Amino acid sequence: MRLEAAFWDGLVEIARREEVTVGTLCTRLAGELETLSAGSLSSAVRVYVLSYFRTAAPPPGRRLARR
Repeated sequence: MRLEAAFWDGLVEIARREEVTVGTLCTRLAGELETLSAGSLSSAVRVYVLSYFRTAAPPPGRRLARR
């Protein structure tokens, strides 16, 4: 599976937060390819990582704290 570094980092972070291995998470995603409207596992991972962190983001109109 080919992913950009940012998606690998996101996948590793999600696995850590969910207390599963990256392999377990990928196996789950592979079983949900149709649900995620993705044609490949790489696409499914990208969609999942984006969706996961979008859900965790603050609501529209509320800014993130700046560093």
